[in-house]
Amino acid sequence: MHESKAICRMVKSLSMRTFNRQINLYFRRMKKFYALLICCFCFAQIGFAQTNFESESDVLAFLEGKTFYSTDQTVKVKIGYSSTLNTYGIILNGSTTHFNLEILILSPTKAIITGESLSNPDGKMKIRVNTTTDCLENEGSYYCIKK
Repeated sequence: MHESKAICRMVKSLSMRTFNRQINLYFRRMKKFYALLICCFCFAQIGFAQTNFESESDVLAFLEGKTFYSTDQTVKVKIGYSSTLNTYGIILNGSTTHFNLEILILSPTKAIITGESLSNPDGKMKIRVNTTTDCLENEGSYYCIKK
């Protein structure tokens, strides 16, 4: 009789230990899950914040420091600040070719930039910006960021 009580206590203590281990394991997994969920949410917010065009400065901020290449890699397009002109311009293969940019926002991810030519008083260049593809488009030619 005394032995059976001891065995019952041992079984109860073993089952309590197992139960406690299972609970601890569950909570450790849940902590990892919640940490991962919070990280995903934060990264999603950062990603959406970078591509929302609400003003001209949002478009310029998106383009700043980025170089776009033609499909055959022979043409480099940048849109950035030109210190010689003291304004933003369209830079083709290292030379500023268009200035006095006008920016028209079409949607949170698309805009059109129009620049006046430095060499031709009547010349204008229109570039369509698309943040979802990370590409620029001009008259059917595409210029994209190298990935």
